[in-house]
Amino acid sequence: MAVETPREKLKIIIVGAGICGLACGAALREHADVTILESVAEIKELGAAVHLAPNAHRLIQGWGGDLYQYGAVPNRNVKEYTKDGHVKYSIPVDTKSEFGVEWVLCHRVDVQAELYRLATRSDGPGAPCKVLLNSRVVACDPVEGKVTLKDGTVMTADAIIGADGIRSAVRAAVNPTFSSSPSSHSAYRFLVPMEKIKQHPDLVELGVTESLTMIDGIDRRIIAELNEISEEKWSAKGDRDALLKSFESFLPVHQKLLSQAEEIGLWQLRDQEPLNQWAKGRTIIVGDSAHAMLPHQGQGAAAAIEDAEALGHVFRSATSPDQVPDLLQRVFRLRYRRATMVQQASRAAGLGDMMKKASGFEGGELPKEFSNMMKFRQFNMAYLGADDWEKNHAEWVLPEEAVKDGVLVG
Repeated sequence: MAVETPREKLKIIIVGAGICGLACGAALREHADVTILESVAEIKELGAAVHLAPNAHRLIQGWGGDLYQYGAVPNRNVKEYTKDGHVKYSIPVDTKSEFGVEWVLCHRVDVQAELYRLATRSDGPGAPCKVLLNSRVVACDPVEGKVTLKDGTVMTADAIIGADGIRSAVRAAVNPTFSSSPSSHSAYRFLVPMEKIKQHPDLVELGVTESLTMIDGIDRRIIAELNEISEEKWSAKGDRDALLKSFESFLPVHQKLLSQAEEIGLWQLRDQEPLNQWAKGRTIIVGDSAHAMLPHQGQGAAAAIEDAEALGHVFRSATSPDQVPDLLQRVFRLRYRRATMVQQASRAAGLGDMMKKASGFEGGELPKEFSNMMKFRQFNMAYLGADDWEKNHAEWVLPEEAVKDGVLVG
């Protein structure tokens, strides 16, 4: 009786060990031998916050992840005030009942730590991912599946996954037409220890200890929660006096909240049109490399995690390196419309009247209600993963004829 020889696993290189790259590692390790290249000497996420809606939290749980062990907190309420202190709305949230999974508020460092654990644990599916630090990619040959490191080392794989963010070296090889521009918006970002908030009853009364709280000043707002800012940014050190000056028209209690800030970052939020190509040859870009988003839907990290899960879903069927270019194009077709919709909804929420028709998005102008995160939550949060999306939401998957030579037609 002939014994079947087990097929050799594909070799995949992931560029970038941020949230997106590590999520790709967690998703792909069962189906391939994965190496993750990271430019820095130590994996260290920025000290900021992120909220993961059920669409992303569900996928992390599916890989065996547990964010509660790090202190993740379920979001139970969304509240918005005017800058004069009037409550515009207060919406109870129970995503566990509505979508089957909690909407959790987390620290980005903790999300990255858990994804690193999932990508590298010895008891996970397949082999642990190999993470190589001090390995900055400076060039990529997308057709041949090669990357060149800063020290001159050339590495080859069956597939290259560019998860290296807004300044992606991989994207430059896949789609050199990328450009971004200032959105006219900037964001101060900082963390305040909960103990400091609890020392002030008037701050506790705002609800910031138990809900996603927004204070709307029309042309500026305060968002008090564990909130995500996308990698679509340029950053500088922020100044407390300038921060308070920017919000001097708000109530004293709101300025008191801002005055609790310790280390402050100032981020220029940048706008970009959807890209018409994510994949070329043996290479694909995902996450912020492919569809960096303004932060107004809080879905930047979630979209990256969805990309990662889609890669795992598609590569589950891989049997030969020869299939890789077609598999990567399938990922692009599967993810493009949904990621672009969320990207454009984020632009609509952030840019208002500046929102323009999306180039390359067949849906044209978005309905106005899609700019509101809570009204858009069914689309955002009910997502079950790539398998369900491909089978049950075919209208959101690009047909093969919509892509020619890897580029979106029209």
